[in-house]
Amino acid sequence: MNEKFGRMWTALTWIVAIALLGSGCASPAKPKTYTIGVINLSPSLEDTLSGFKQGMTSLGYVEGKNVTYIYTGPVGTIDKLGGVAQNLVNANVDLIFSISTPATQAAKKATASNNIPVVFGVLTDPVGAGVVASLTQPGGNVTGITFGPQEVRRLEWFTKIDPAVKRLFIMYNPNDSSAVSAFKTASATAANLGLVIVPQKVNDANSIAAALASLPENIDAIYLLPDSLTGSKQADIITAANAHRLPVAAPNVDSVSTGPLYSYAMKQVPTGQEAARMADQILKGTKPADLPVETTEFFLAINLKTAQALGLTIPDSVLSQADTIIR
Repeated sequence: MNEKFGRMWTALTWIVAIALLGSGCASPAKPKTYTIGVINLSPSLEDTLSGFKQGMTSLGYVEGKNVTYIYTGPVGTIDKLGGVAQNLVNANVDLIFSISTPATQAAKKATASNNIPVVFGVLTDPVGAGVVASLTQPGGNVTGITFGPQEVRRLEWFTKIDPAVKRLFIMYNPNDSSAVSAFKTASATAANLGLVIVPQKVNDANSIAAALASLPENIDAIYLLPDSLTGSKQADIITAANAHRLPVAAPNVDSVSTGPLYSYAMKQVPTGQEAARMADQILKGTKPADLPVETTEFFLAINLKTAQALGLTIPDSVLSQADTIIR
């Protein structure tokens, strides 16, 4: 019995040894890789994507190593967004990062039947746009970062920066729900501040060019809304404004260095970084429905070069509150 037991023990020892040797030679588990689709309407919002990628890198998602981005560039027109969003769905991406309200609406529609998570950036009113049920409980597969309505405070700043301004020329795209919402808020706020809105609907680059070629003679300034269409043509708008010596209020703090008089708004790169943090949580298992929409911070930027060119003296009491001053 002892000899038989000894043989059995030896055989068992060999079996265990072989099993351990085999497990030692097994290939290590392959690290998880992700594919993120990006849909963006306007070239003026590219910095948001830069911020998103920066944020993802800081969280350990290295492009070309464990994350791949599918992005074909700014779409340009709203009618093409649906096709781009569907292409991302067909590519079976792990997550979609959408930039602008129309892009997010297209992404939400394309993912309605497959539940691919969507994280958005640069949205004014995600509830009003129908992309989330509420800010605290988004529901569904969409959540992200909003900058909220900026028009109330931004218009108030105009009355302090240039009190002579009374009539504001506003172009907006009636097909962009973000622009329409902002226009309504701006109109109501302007009435309370004693300002007059001179509106102009535009729906493509040609209509913007036509509007700039025939600016109303009785306007004091151009007020730009968070509108992807007008944002894509901001350089042309600034050129026309300079020719008529009109101050411009921009919806993008980052663009103030290019000529607008001022802006009170969010910064694109930090907003993209905030969205990356939410994307990381989702890729690690958190459901978008359980991630409340977050509101990014606003900043005041003033271009003193533009003010000097317009012969405008901005009070020190205003300059002291600016986060950024272009000299």
